[in-house]
Amino acid sequence: QAWRRYDTDRSGYIEANELKGFLSDLLKKANRPYDEPKLQEYTHTILRMFDMNGDGKLGLSEMSRLLPVQENFLLKFQGMKLSSDEFNAIFAFYDKDGNGFIDENELDALLKDLYEKNKKEMNIQQLTNYRKSIMNLSDGGKLYRKELEMVLCNEPPM
Repeated sequence: QAWRRYDTDRSGYIEANELKGFLSDLLKKANRPYDEPKLQEYTHTILRMFDMNGDGKLGLSEMSRLLPVQENFLLKFQGMKLSSDEFNAIFAFYDKDGNGFIDENELDALLKDLYEKNKKEMNIQQLTNYRKSIMNLSDGGKLYRKELEMVLCNEPPM
């Protein structure tokens, strides 16, 4: 949910100005006073710490490192990342009706198969939690290629 809320231009990245909004809301929620120079300093510090490829913006995997581990479903997919070719084949296979997006039922099947392929255990509660987390990236229940690619691929979408 945080991702959809703060990636205001839907670029697939959190740029400095969007990160600033995220940090501002975080500080307000924690009742921590701050001024504009302090917020700017925090923004630059977070970018220095978490922008692994130095492009001045945070991808989903970089941003996910800011979240508490128990809330961070993305950590579950480390070691299970796909190449572009694998992703394209999987997306085409699970987008059964060819409408260009995956719905919750199609996502369930994809997650089950992904876990089996990687010989990992997953119970129904985990499946439900992962589906909910991933569907939070969706647009009204429609999980388009770019959003799913952010979660499952080694290389972020262009």
